Amino acid sequence: MRKDQDSEAAIPPVASGEWGVVEWAVDASGKVPAREFFRAQKLEDQAKIQALFNRLAERGRIGTRERFKKLETRKGWAIWEFKSFQLRFIGGFSTAKAFVVAEGVRKKQDRHRARDLDRAVRILDEHFAVSNPRKTK
Repeated sequence: MRKDQDSEAAIPPVASGEWGVVEWAVDASGKVPAREFFRAQKLEDQAKIQALFNRLAERGRIGTRERFKKLETRKGWAIWEFKSFQLRFIGGFSTAKAFVVAEGVRKKQDRHRARDLDRAVRILDEHFAVSNPRKTK
């Protein structure tokens, strides 16, 4: 469990299950951007995304590409997204049976903006540079 540098409180996993954990990425400044975006959503939207996080933590996969899919490989990272309507949560797998959620966005166009994917990669790099050098790239 990582610590949020702003509050020095431990950051609990987003979800944990039989397969592993889904956790929030912490950037170099100690902020947790995806968690902040998640908390800014309506409770019903949070519940839909949380159900996807829980399913991944329990099974290690989500069976439908409509809800979870690999986007691309960028700067050495296999970038995946959770999807619920326009909400997207972007992140990557670590080698320790964990998925790390780095970025949350509201996608309104067909393709992701390059800056959103680049930001997710930067946050993943920062998260693993501080917490754990082991990652899947």
